Amino acid sequence: MARSRGRYKGRRYDQRRPRRSADTKRVAMLNLNRISSFRYSIREIMDHYEVNEAVASSIVATVIAKGSRLSIASAMSYVDGQREAGNCPREATDEICALLDRYSKYR
Repeated sequence: MARSRGRYKGRRYDQRRPRRSADTKRVAMLNLNRISSFRYSIREIMDHYEVNEAVASSIVATVIAKGSRLSIASAMSYVDGQREAGNCPREATDEICALLDRYSKYR
């Protein structure tokens, strides 16, 4: 096998940089730069509506994970599923969805 003897095999200065493909779609996700204020706000909502502490911590962790890794839409559908299951009141889920909209960022 031939060896490159000290030659640079990367992009030359006169070559253009490759563009990002158009196939990649940008998705609204949770803004990780503001995660601590988001966590504080969602805890305030859970405390205000007196959601059970064990259920609240599970919901908060799952919403943050889905919002930061998958998308805001999947986190909102999870919150709606928790409302239908009876773990959260409707007012709390509406405020959480509004909070997710406020703390979203396209990535």
